[in-house]
Amino acid sequence: MSRRRISAFVAALMLASAAPVLLPASSASAAACSSYPSWVAGKSYVTGNIVRYTDGKAYIAEHDNPGYDPTISTWYWEPYACDGGTNPSGFVVSETQFNQMFPSRNSFYTYSGLKAAMSAYPAFANTGSDTVKKQEAAAFLANVSHETGGLVHIVEQNTANYPHYCDWGQPYG
Repeated sequence: MSRRRISAFVAALMLASAAPVLLPASSASAAACSSYPSWVAGKSYVTGNIVRYTDGKAYIAEHDNPGYDPTISTWYWEPYACDGGTNPSGFVVSETQFNQMFPSRNSFYTYSGLKAAMSAYPAFANTGSDTVKKQEAAAFLANVSHETGGLVHIVEQNTANYPHYCDWGQPYG
């Protein structure tokens, strides 16, 4: 993604975050998930295992783990839509993961704002293999985190730098 597209995406993220968009909730239904084995505390699970938790929802192991609770250890488990999808939001980073990545973020930045901004760039983190999608999302979120202090700052902290961002002696600015 070019620097210009990243800047446009960050701007879209900021604008979309200012007016949160309500997305339809999509959760796995207990009846549809009944075919998966029940989660057992202390039982070892490998990446890809799907279990039904006591709340009736299904979870897929994102990482091997020794039976961590899916509702507490969200690094190891991801909600699993029983219709075959792995993340009801459709983005490779779930809202739970987003919240874990940016626990001290400014309320200006929201997951729904991120999703709304992404709708302007439908190919972003949505093309290529699952690995490529995750790498693209990780690179983007790492850059955004770096530029905003972990999604804390909304504007540049050192405004004295503003005149140095463009080289007015060049035809491209």
